[in-house]
Amino acid sequence: MKFFKLWANAIESETPQERSFLAAWQQRTVQRIAPEIPQSVAAADLTKISVMGAMIAVAALFGCWWEAWLVLLVPVGVAINWFGAAVDGPLGAYRQEAGPKRGLTEHLADLFSQLIVIVAYGFSPFLSLQSSVVILSCYLLFSTYTFIRVTAGRPGQMALIGIGAAEFRILMAGWPFAALALGLARSAPSSFSTLDYAIMLLAAVALISLTLKIIVDGLIITSARG
Repeated sequence: MKFFKLWANAIESETPQERSFLAAWQQRTVQRIAPEIPQSVAAADLTKISVMGAMIAVAALFGCWWEAWLVLLVPVGVAINWFGAAVDGPLGAYRQEAGPKRGLTEHLADLFSQLIVIVAYGFSPFLSLQSSVVILSCYLLFSTYTFIRVTAGRPGQMALIGIGAAEFRILMAGWPFAALALGLARSAPSSFSTLDYAIMLLAAVALISLTLKIIVDGLIITSARG
């Protein structure tokens, strides 16, 4: 129980600028869910479920070239991925099963899940490969810096203008429907489009924000040690 309480207080240690819009809601939700998970279901099982959810989303994104109804499975897969990834850590902490090896497995599974879904978008009707690579690059940069923050004693959670892991999953789940509604879905692979340029501009803004965040964190850490 002690580990579960420590995890529950982790998000509270973040500054308002570091918290995502859904951080508090997710914290309350997983706190309620974790104690209700049957004893027969281990934290490792939830990690596997999270990866399975990502694979469902990947298969649906590829399949949308041939069967339009498969787009409905994209948010289902992303939701399953969120459930497994959000609850596995708190469940392990609640049952006092958390440890470096378990934490590493959870983070690697989450990283792998996000990578394959982002790449799958580049081979789907809803995003070009160019935009997928740009988004993937930004995701890897932010993930890498998040891990660096942890080693420096800063909060592990990090959000950009309120967008964290949960919000990013919502964007991934909803984008196919937005693309269809806006007429941005492709009938075949094409060259650079207006959407690609828009995503590159957003990526540039994100990278500038990350650079500023690195500078601010560096000043905070330096002043604290001084």
